Amino acid sequence: MKYSDLSVVIPAAGAGERLGLGPKASLELAGKPILTWLTDKLSRLSDEVIVAVPPGQLSQFETLCPTARCIEGGVTRQESVERLFAASSRPWILLSDAARPFITPGLCVAVLATARIHGAAAAALTPDVPVSRIREGFFSEVLIPRDTGIFQTPQVFSRTVLETTLARAKAEGWAEQSTLQLVLRAGFRAAAVPGEKTNIKLTTPEDWRFGQSLIDLLP
Repeated sequence: MKYSDLSVVIPAAGAGERLGLGPKASLELAGKPILTWLTDKLSRLSDEVIVAVPPGQLSQFETLCPTARCIEGGVTRQESVERLFAASSRPWILLSDAARPFITPGLCVAVLATARIHGAAAAALTPDVPVSRIREGFFSEVLIPRDTGIFQTPQVFSRTVLETTLARAKAEGWAEQSTLQLVLRAGFRAAAVPGEKTNIKLTTPEDWRFGQSLIDLLP
């Protein structure tokens, strides 16, 4: 099902330095670039899928994702998200990592449905083992696993929430790794939706090796 009020945005302008194989979005899994798998999958949800690509590489990336519109990204992920937001046109914005090709449409639908209630929502993976804060190299406060969550995408925001957040971040000089961090810093609440263990982000060589075992989940 496609949602006429949903824009899907994908920041994909990174160089993939930690993985060390070049831009992750163009790497191939099962004979097809990661970005192609991802945009084909997310185009089932919306006919407005926008990808921020490395500056100067529009034509190369347009061939990877014919079901999406490509724009030039920024120097940072946050700048790319700003440009993606400006290029989008719909009331709800679904943000997905370019390096999470195993995301499922079902998870996206669940996060969107929850965001419609609360204004913002994101997938989060709850640890299976005890976790603790570490202060100055020592374990300190033990946290209850069910009360913690590891950020995943998709993250879905109302246009008002994201517009207000990005404007404040720019005005006040905020810089965060995740758009969700900015939204929380701006004082908005975001509902947590149970994530998926297979929704891994291909960031390190270890992730890449693990991803080879998940190829059956790509379609």
